[in-house]
Amino acid sequence: MRIVNNNGLDLERKRGNREPKSKYFIISEGDKTELQYFQGVKKNKDEIGIKDLIEIVPIENEEQERGQSHPLKKIENFNKSLENDKFTYSKDIDKVCFVVDRDKQNFKPKQYDEFIEKCNSYGYYAYVTNPTFELFLLMHSNKIFEYEEEELLENKKINKNKRFLEIQLSNIFYCNKKNINFDKFKNRIKTAIENEKEFSENIYELKNKLGSNVGILLNEMIKK
Repeated sequence: MRIVNNNGLDLERKRGNREPKSKYFIISEGDKTELQYFQGVKKNKDEIGIKDLIEIVPIENEEQERGQSHPLKKIENFNKSLENDKFTYSKDIDKVCFVVDRDKQNFKPKQYDEFIEKCNSYGYYAYVTNPTFELFLLMHSNKIFEYEEEELLENKKINKNKRFLEIQLSNIFYCNKKNINFDKFKNRIKTAIENEKEFSENIYELKNKLGSNVGILLNEMIKK
């Protein structure tokens, strides 16, 4: 694994009177939608109001890891990167955040339980959206409440390439999951945080229930 767009990013701890920044490593299941979103949060951190002592560090697969998107594999690859000293990580002040989809088609119930157990055992944090991250993106609009929860959770395939949530994302925000255009979302983050509370945010409930806890992560990052 490697840091996305590492140019000019200082990840070394320095001695001095200033309090060191906490690095929030963001490891997402896919290399498109979630990474674009958190790169956007990082780029616009002052406008969004991210705390000064937080450094957002998006992580992506290296070439030899392409296609290895399963959450359990993501934990394995991140641990290997730590063992190989690719990242400077301190358990005391840094936070490792896995941002994944529930995705019942590929993420079996026993694997979900194992993933949560592994995150707990390593001191990592799991941020899950059920069924997919597009649901959290739709929470940036109050139109999310115009849908039936059953149809959101089912996220059925509408055509050969797209499911229900992706089509609704296009209808509301005129974007797709490969190119989300973060500018459409950055001024609506607080709306998403509030709207998320109307759904499940419990990591154990998200195994089966509609919802997300990504808003909890963002709320933690934002200055009060």
